[in-house]
Amino acid sequence: MFFRNSSSDSPTGGSIVQVPAKINLALEVLGRREDGFHEVETLLVPVRLFDTLRLRPSAEPLSLTIRGSVPHTAALPTDGHNLIIQAAERLAALSGRPATGRIDLWKRIPCQAGLGGGSSDAAATLVAANRAWGLGYSRSRLAMIAADVGTDVPFFVHGGAAIGSGRGEQIEPTPLPVGIPLVLVQPPVGLSTPKVFDALRLERGQLLATSSGRCRDLVAALRAGPPAAAWKPLVRNSLQGAAGQLTDWIGRVSRLMDRLPVVAHQMTGSGSGYFAICRSWRDAKRLAAWLRGQIWQKGLSFQGAVATRTCR
Repeated sequence: MFFRNSSSDSPTGGSIVQVPAKINLALEVLGRREDGFHEVETLLVPVRLFDTLRLRPSAEPLSLTIRGSVPHTAALPTDGHNLIIQAAERLAALSGRPATGRIDLWKRIPCQAGLGGGSSDAAATLVAANRAWGLGYSRSRLAMIAADVGTDVPFFVHGGAAIGSGRGEQIEPTPLPVGIPLVLVQPPVGLSTPKVFDALRLERGQLLATSSGRCRDLVAALRAGPPAAAWKPLVRNSLQGAAGQLTDWIGRVSRLMDRLPVVAHQMTGSGSGYFAICRSWRDAKRLAAWLRGQIWQKGLSFQGAVATRTCR
């Protein structure tokens, strides 16, 4: 399950779900397809940082309210430009019923950080609406609908770690050990996914010399367990260089992490979020606290640093 807790009926009616963020432990761009999308292979892993979404039945047209303390929450659209509304309207159209209900979202996952918050929220909407509207669609059917909503949405519908291929929407569930301790850092700038991919400057039909298979090698190494030296070289994001062309914050965070006692570190997704894998939960908590101290004492403009772990 991709939920922190299973969907449950709230005292006021409707379904409440907690939806996780994700990190890309590995991301390889293999080329650009003729349709303009980029061919990728990525290892996606959910982490214990959650948004909370509630869908309450109503005869009124669909509405969305967003609250939260993360930066840029107030600027998020609540109309058809939001993936939540797009997911609900897509499901309603395919099921032949009107899109109705009141959706409340509490944001904790940072925006434009490569953590999949928007996609996770959209996936939760599909599952919650499927239940609230009594459609009875299977998880597989919802995943097919999710692929039309956004690249990462099928991953969150399936739940658990997975290898994504194609443009990232083709999901192969890949069980991994859970509880890997890490620290998430968000620079003061967000990054647009299309702009990061455009920075690769690949022509349609252009293939890269990069071969697929790194993600499967990383899965095998993670399943084998310590030592970390066996899998550290496999933690790689081939979008990091492109993102670094758009903001110097990626390089600044990377250089900072190079000086710290972490197992591995890199940008997640198309950025700007960044993560460091730690040797223990104690180390993760210490590092997050130290980074937060640097924000105040040395004026580093991180939006925040939080210790967390991978989950199912």
